[in-house]
Amino acid sequence: MIVAEVDVLEVIATLDESEESEESCRPVKKSKHGGGEESIDSLKEAHLGKETMDVNGFQVESVRRIFEMHPDIAVDFRAKNQHLRKACMSFLLSLIETLCMSLKDLSNEDLVEADVALTYVRDAGFKVDWLEKKLEILKEKKEKEKCSLIRLEEMKDKLLELKQKCSDLDALVEKEEAELLAIRTPSSFVDVL
Repeated sequence: MIVAEVDVLEVIATLDESEESEESCRPVKKSKHGGGEESIDSLKEAHLGKETMDVNGFQVESVRRIFEMHPDIAVDFRAKNQHLRKACMSFLLSLIETLCMSLKDLSNEDLVEADVALTYVRDAGFKVDWLEKKLEILKEKKEKEKCSLIRLEEMKDKLLELKQKCSDLDALVEKEEAELLAIRTPSSFVDVL
């Protein structure tokens, strides 16, 4: 059984106590996937097609979607201890949440921690090559963002410099126009005498 903990953003439906006890006591179902290896997919099978609900601290919809999209994710999962399984699932879900963050809100430390979490869940036996690719794409985007911010700052500095030059040039133009006006002013009768 894989137990996951997810922060609940919105509860769409809940089970009454009797249904919840039956659900949480249901035995873990295992199935064979290519090569005769076993995988844990009881959440996927038990909750397909049902509304989103919270079971043992995890939003079933999130976990179900992970198993739908990546059915072989837990084929090599080795943790037998319930607390370790829960921790692994928490790491996995936290990693996915991190990958969903806006680049603006994502720090380089977040990316380092995401690498650590990825290593942790991979070492626990999860097949997360797809997450590794997503993380690499995110790192590339973060690097491009950094380069873009540097270029943008340089452009702003140049623009400020050009605006200052324009302002200085405007002042020179006004001064030259005033001198030209003084030169063009016709002499009066008194000035000529």
